[in-house]
Amino acid sequence: MALPAAAQEKAILYSHYGFNGLAMNPAYSGSLEMLSIGLSHRSQWIGFEGAPAYNIVSLHTPLRNTKMGLGILVMNESMGLRKNTGFYLNYAHRLELGPGKLALGLKAGVSAGSYEQIDLGNDDYIFNENTDDYLLPNFGFGLYYYTNSFYAGLSVPMILGYEANVAGEVIPYHDFSKYAYYLTAGIKARIADNWKIHPAALLEYDKGSGLIADGGISLLYKDILRVGASYRSKGALIMIMDYKITYQLKVGFAYDYGFKGINEYNRSSVEVAIEYNFGYRIKASNPTIF
Repeated sequence: MALPAAAQEKAILYSHYGFNGLAMNPAYSGSLEMLSIGLSHRSQWIGFEGAPAYNIVSLHTPLRNTKMGLGILVMNESMGLRKNTGFYLNYAHRLELGPGKLALGLKAGVSAGSYEQIDLGNDDYIFNENTDDYLLPNFGFGLYYYTNSFYAGLSVPMILGYEANVAGEVIPYHDFSKYAYYLTAGIKARIADNWKIHPAALLEYDKGSGLIADGGISLLYKDILRVGASYRSKGALIMIMDYKITYQLKVGFAYDYGFKGINEYNRSSVEVAIEYNFGYRIKASNPTIF
């Protein structure tokens, strides 16, 4: 029996960090200081059959008159024969530190999924031995510090791995060397009355993919419209844009243009996202961009 693909946790590429904060770091829970719901979709290597696709639903909020933030995260992944959906609860304990807050986050949940069978005719299926459904628990943790103009975070979204023994049983294991790490940082600086710049960086690392560095800069107009670009060390230029339709509703788009490795044969990866905030205060109408 081959190991279920969901058991080997790898760093997922994100291009539009602002809409995927909770997916990357449980300490992000409640950091917008309001109830927030986000939906995002990423299609990678468009045109390749079985190419990765990700759908993420997140909901998080601070708890009034406490130091706690709570979040719910649903992540659906499709890659070739692998179909996987994770359901996770997130908790953040937030401490006042200087001009901002330091959040300590924990994440716990389960990953459920299965492999699809491919019918070759005459009742002949390939990957037939891998078609059992599976339900695998996992955990994560993170740190996140943020102010009105700066943020930095470090997280390990999944700490458990899984492998199959000689009897075909899937068993959990823990190995520091196989963690997938995310390190994020960014700052917003005013350059004119209605304009700000937002340099940001993301470092991703896991043993299988190695280190991936992503850095870029965005230009914000009245905190309503943002356009920017970044470079990914694995060989991609990324264009991003988001627009705040109202104080509560924001939409975003990202396009990856690759030029190394597999990207030479298919360069397009796309992310689309939407975020709705169920209330705002004057000082929170411009929430910190992750």
